[in-house]
Amino acid sequence: MINVKTQEIPLKTAAAKIRLPAGMTDIAEIRLRAGRCAAAVTVEGKIIRCSEPFSEKDIADCFAELCRYSVHSFSREIAEGFITLDGGHRVGICGTAVMSGGVVASVKDISSLNIRIAHEVKGCAEELYDRFFSGGLRSLLLAGKPMSGKTTVLRDLSRIIGNERRVALIDSRNELSATVRGLPTLDVGENTDVLCGYSKSEGIMTALRSLSPDVIICDEIGNDFEAVEQCLFCGVKIIAAAHAGSLDELSRRRGTDRLLPLFDCAAVIGGRGRLLESRVIR
Repeated sequence: MINVKTQEIPLKTAAAKIRLPAGMTDIAEIRLRAGRCAAAVTVEGKIIRCSEPFSEKDIADCFAELCRYSVHSFSREIAEGFITLDGGHRVGICGTAVMSGGVVASVKDISSLNIRIAHEVKGCAEELYDRFFSGGLRSLLLAGKPMSGKTTVLRDLSRIIGNERRVALIDSRNELSATVRGLPTLDVGENTDVLCGYSKSEGIMTALRSLSPDVIICDEIGNDFEAVEQCLFCGVKIIAAAHAGSLDELSRRRGTDRLLPLFDCAAVIGGRGRLLESRVIR
């Protein structure tokens, strides 16, 4: 196991080789690359070499271990470029694409693995909640660059709102709730229903049909205009995330440029979930 701030990552092969600095707990990622040393990346973006070089066999063994020695069971996730572990940790997969019908069907010759460490930070969404939700529910589009803390903030918003209102959490990658056998292992709120493995559009429509939510929360929307529009026109609020470094980028990015006018407000966060920009749209 690799233990980072009590978060256990099931990688005996890697754990035997990795030596993290004493007392180092602010790790955002651990990157394993064939022929190169492992690197730990802090939440501030500092890169620290923490092993001797990993061989191709080491990477293959780590990949098999992450897949619980049943690679075919994770075929859909592998084709999308990642595996989600218990605890909400996501492992990005880099290798050679196997194409079928013009789309990626699988990945072979795995050359590197990027383990993103999930952090539950209770209270990190309080500033955002106070800014936009203290007077009632609103629809929010939350933007940020990769590793800005969007998932962590969304999880905490789900916890805060879900303790008082009915929340439907669309957890496509199982990063938000870290659900194991139907039970969330991270705190997403007492009144939160979790739909795992659904696409954003399918999850939104399922929640509308069957869960009577006050608000729907989901991560990383893009080409989901019709489902979001249907949700908002049904009187249900939605809180979602998108990749962008500023509100200007958000308004110019294809896909989110159509989505943005549907929301009541928008915000951009930086590292550790810091609120950088915010705007009331309507």
